[in-house]
Amino acid sequence: MCEVVLGEFLKEIKKNPSSVKFAEMANILVIHCQTTDDLIQLTAMCWMREFIQLAGRVMLPYSSGILTAVLPCLAYDDRKKNIKEVANVCNQSLMKLVTPEDDEPDEPKPVVQRHADPNPDDSLAKQEGTDSGGPDGACDSSFGSGISVFSPAGTERAPVTLHLDGIVQVLNCHLSDMAIGMMTRIAVLKWLYHLYIKTPRKMFRHTDSLFPILLQTLSDESDEVILKDLEVLAEIASSPAGQTDDLGPLDGPDLRISHSELQVPTPGRASLLPTPSTKGLECSPSTPTMNSYFYKFMINLLRRFSSERRLLEVRGAFIIRQLCLLLNAENIFHSMADILLREEDLKFASTMVHTLNTILLTSTELFQLRNQLKDLKTLESQNLFCCLYRSWCHNPVTTVSLCFLTQNYRHAYDLIQKFGDLEVTVDFLTEVDKLVQLIECPIFTYLRLQLLDVKNNPYLIKALYGLLMLLPQSSAFQLLSHRLQCVPNPELLQTEDSLKAAPKSQKADAPSIDYTELLQHFEKVQKKHLEVRHQRSGRGDHLDRRVVL
Repeated sequence: MCEVVLGEFLKEIKKNPSSVKFAEMANILVIHCQTTDDLIQLTAMCWMREFIQLAGRVMLPYSSGILTAVLPCLAYDDRKKNIKEVANVCNQSLMKLVTPEDDEPDEPKPVVQRHADPNPDDSLAKQEGTDSGGPDGACDSSFGSGISVFSPAGTERAPVTLHLDGIVQVLNCHLSDMAIGMMTRIAVLKWLYHLYIKTPRKMFRHTDSLFPILLQTLSDESDEVILKDLEVLAEIASSPAGQTDDLGPLDGPDLRISHSELQVPTPGRASLLPTPSTKGLECSPSTPTMNSYFYKFMINLLRRFSSERRLLEVRGAFIIRQLCLLLNAENIFHSMADILLREEDLKFASTMVHTLNTILLTSTELFQLRNQLKDLKTLESQNLFCCLYRSWCHNPVTTVSLCFLTQNYRHAYDLIQKFGDLEVTVDFLTEVDKLVQLIECPIFTYLRLQLLDVKNNPYLIKALYGLLMLLPQSSAFQLLSHRLQCVPNPELLQTEDSLKAAPKSQKADAPSIDYTELLQHFEKVQKKHLEVRHQRSGRGDHLDRRVVL
């Protein structure tokens, strides 16, 4: 009986939506949408769906309450499939109501006077109910005790305002709850992304409070959640609205956090940047940043990898590759190299450089960046090489692979000569083994073809022989040895035309790159690594082998 009455009531509302006081009934629906009784919850959710579609933006001020009721339902299983489907429609419909006009500054507006009688139970309300076609006017004129459902024809609606404070608080709460379902977390991230697209100026006032939880979400078990999380973080890092710090006050109480506090605390270890100033955090000293949050994002992402090594091992490459698709790959590598150059945890720096180098050399997402580095034709590519090189020095073998990628074969040979002064460890030999395997991959096809031109690539051949001499006689040794046996005798390759032609000059070094200074920097960094290793092993200053400066 009750369902029939409610159904008839809803039909009357749908017939004449322009005169319905949707706002006055919104909170009642929100309460019943959260009940534990499935039938009541489904009925209330169906009403909420109709209200959002009929009332449109009138429901926006109640968005935080609606989201509180709707979001948990998105994680329901098939036993509550009907509720889940209706909740999803409510969520999508509410999201569509948010438009760019909600990002406009809130200006004082005159209060709109309603012409309805202050007493909802008087004869006017009853007359409205009778005119609406209800059986006796009572059921259709009120929804609960003392609430008038229909408005007089002359009533004007107050201006609609989107209250982001409440919405962001609800979204933050659901994202922080690790017990919440995957679909709910994805919906929350979709909401955040949508709000940053539609209302960026207002959303950036909340970024400092959202940033830590967004970074923590990178540790989620679901790849889909991580992808959505990266989309939000990428939008924060690239949006023009994040270019300025003067974002103004919040819609409610001032909840801003200073930029110096925008970090994930990592107790027990030194900061990646030694006592940086706020200005130093705003942008990298040499990176063309995307906005004022881009470099902060890179700093905090590396902090996250440093404090949670399993995240780096399991998801590190996945996260960085996706960021290279969402943002500018050159900016990402440039900024991370800048930050790692100041990293005090040398073991982490070496591990991170190895990860970045593997991504650079093997990922399809980095194809364009590899081509940019391959020839070093432009000043920008030369600057990028120097920036990467200085951080890559934390790992000797990756430094050589970077020289191979950029065709700096003479410098690669000079580096390998310095390997004799380094402490050879099992990890070091393992990385040399991996580099030999990498040389056989398609990424270094051009390098293998250059072995045919013996006269113009002597340092390439010498560098490869240097790697061969470093290796024990393992499978990698046999692989590289067989490759070098295929290098032709230059005398046998000479033809009559080649004898007449002028000798082709080798690739000239880029004039803007000081290779001597780079080599000295490599030696300095490796000396620091050697000292740290000996301190950890308890040998102190009694170093058996030193890097010569």
